[in-house]
Formats: sequence, structure tokens, C-alpha cells
Amino acid sequence: MAGIIIVCLQFLFFFNLSVQGYELQQVLILSRHNIRAPLLNNLNNLTTYSFPRWNIKPGYLTEKGAKLERYIGHYITDWLVKKGLLPNGCPELSSIHVYANTRQRTRETAKAFVNGAFPNCNITVYSKNSDEMDPLFNPIVRNRSSILKETIVNEMQQRINKLKLHNAYVKLNEITNLKHSNKCLVENFCDFAKERDDVVYEVGQEPNVIGPLYLSNALVDVFLMSFYEGMSLNDVAWGKIRTPKEWKLYTDIVRENLNVRFNGTALSKEVARPLLMYINDILKSESAPKLTLLVGHDANINSVMAAIGFKSYVLPDQFELTPLGGKLVFQRWYDRNLNRNLLKVDYVYPTFEQLRNGERLSQENPPHWVHMELKKCTPVHEFFCDWNDFIRDFENILKM
Repeated sequence: MAGIIIVCLQFLFFFNLSVQGYELQQVLILSRHNIRAPLLNNLNNLTTYSFPRWNIKPGYLTEKGAKLERYIGHYITDWLVKKGLLPNGCPELSSIHVYANTRQRTRETAKAFVNGAFPNCNITVYSKNSDEMDPLFNPIVRNRSSILKETIVNEMQQRINKLKLHNAYVKLNEITNLKHSNKCLVENFCDFAKERDDVVYEVGQEPNVIGPLYLSNALVDVFLMSFYEGMSLNDVAWGKIRTPKEWKLYTDIVRENLNVRFNGTALSKEVARPLLMYINDILKSESAPKLTLLVGHDANINSVMAAIGFKSYVLPDQFELTPLGGKLVFQRWYDRNLNRNLLKVDYVYPTFEQLRNGERLSQENPPHWVHMELKKCTPVHEFFCDWNDFIRDFENILKM
């Protein structure tokens, strides 16, 4: 209950901010795609049970995911209009920039957002015409330095050494019936808790791990997407995940997978560098669009946040730290009283239940807002930092 009250207070503060003499002048949103089909469909060897069938390709955005993105697009635009950043009706085309990664789920998420936010306004979504990942959004290792490799591998290994997933692994053994699966009988992989993770580092590829973390993350992804898509609870993890405590246990695997693979200090700056440079160019430009929407993946949000240096955070009523359809919202506000620009960053996201229930978002039923704090921030007012100091620190990060 306390978490709900805090989020509601932040939401009310945010919508009434204009009374303090602050004007919203620019917004950049880094978004994760919405509900998709699971990424892997070849996990049958990990269990004796059958997985639910999906009628779309692995990784594709679902119809429900598109619908929910239209809802949040409409909600965000309603907020921007109330803040005076955008007009009622169709905005000038030059004031909106929407850029999505090449994956179907990101392209279609961006289109759905635009359809909800600016219906019949001829706002286009830019996305490279390629089947390959857009280099801007591709969280891969590019630098061939052996010193950097050693640093990143050590960062990843240290995080692996600190994993506390024993209880989750033991329960996952039980609900999959792993000891009777082909993975156990044929490959002798019979206990998630007893297997080891090995770091995979290759230039041109995402940093990764091979072992129980990779496999368990893929399983939990199936459970989560089935739950969000609204499948019968009997078909979600074969009816064996029912309580928030159980969801918390298994989603810890997802959080740790992202933590190991994208949250290291050197690692995050390496894999996010193209996206960081792009964001920096937009935020410091005097002629930037009023609204920029970048639609990518949880890896993008994790690595960007780690590189910039956000403090640890909690998202009430969510088990994931980068929820589906969630948005990291950078805002430039102008303080009329003191003639200065200010930074505010919020995470705007649908709750666990809003995703499951497919709820329409509105001021009466808003997504959650959580203020995000930077480790380096010159505090100006509650929730705000000095804009110029932020841009200076951002550019210093890119020099490292």
C-alpha cells in the first residue's frame, strides 16, 4: 500500500508541476517493446510438459501488445498536451521523431504508440530497412581491446559469483520435472542449482552466458509472456506459479540475467555507446524535436541506465525492472523564475496486473510513475537536477 501511495503522489506532483513556474520543453523516451511471443520455442528438452502454443513467430509483438501500446501512446500524448508541449490535434511533423529498431516487435510497438498517440496525423516511424539489428540498438561488443575484454569478463564473472538464485533454481527443477527431461537423461543437465555459468565474450556479439542462467531465463520468459498475454493460469508454467511471492522468486532470474549481461560499468558503456551518443546529440541540440521516441529492448534500457549512472530503484506493482511497454522518460524543463533548464527523469510503466488484464490507461487508471535518481546530480529542487551539469557529465561518459 505504501508503494502505491508514493507512486500516486509522484503522479499527482507530475501533472500539477506547471503551478511551480516550470515549463516542459523537450521529452526523450527510451522505450521497451510491448508484449511479444517468447523468444525461444525449443525448450521442450528442459521439461516433460508441453508449452502453450503461440499463433505468431517467436519474438513477434502480439495483438494485445499492440493494443496496450496504443493505450500508453494516447496516455502519454494526453500528458504532453496538458503540459503544453504539444497542441491538441496533430502536431507539426518536425516536432515528433520516432525511431525503432529493426525487429518486428520494436517496429510494431512504435507504430502502435503512434496510432494511439497521433491517430490520423501522418506521423511516420523511422526504422532501417534491414533484417539485421540496427547498430544503434544492437548491444554488442565492438572494441577489440584485450584489456577491455579482460575488464568486462571480470565484471560479468563477479556478478555471476554473487548470484543468489539457489531457491529459484530448486523450484524450477520441480516445476519443469527437470530430472526426467531429455536435458537430464541425454545431456546430464539435471539440476539448475548445480550447473555453472560460463561467460561468452566475442567481438560483434552480445555479452552472454552459457549455463543455468541462460536456460532458466528463457523458461521464465515463456512464463511471463504467457501470463501477460492473458492465457489461462493453468497454462502459465503449467499452473504452478500463482502468488506474487512465487513470481518474485522466478523473475529474480530475469533481473540477474540482465544484471550480469548489461549492467557492468565498462560493459554498459561499450555495448550502449552508439545509443548513448545518439541520445546525447538529441538532448543537447537546440533544434531537437519536442518529442523523441526510441523503441528498443530491455538490454538497451539496462545498459543506458548503467552507463549514465542511475541509482538503484524499485518499481512498485512490478516484478521486472524494465517492464514491457515501460518507458524511461528524459525531460527538459524550463524554470521561468530563475531562467534555467532542469532535468527530470521518470520511469513510466504498466503494472503487472495492467498488462495481464489489458487495461486501458488514462488519468483515472494511469501507468505508474517512478522518479529516477542519478548518482551524479546537482540537486536544484525535489526531483530535478541542473540540466547543463547533466549534459556535461553525459559527454564526459562518452569520452571514457
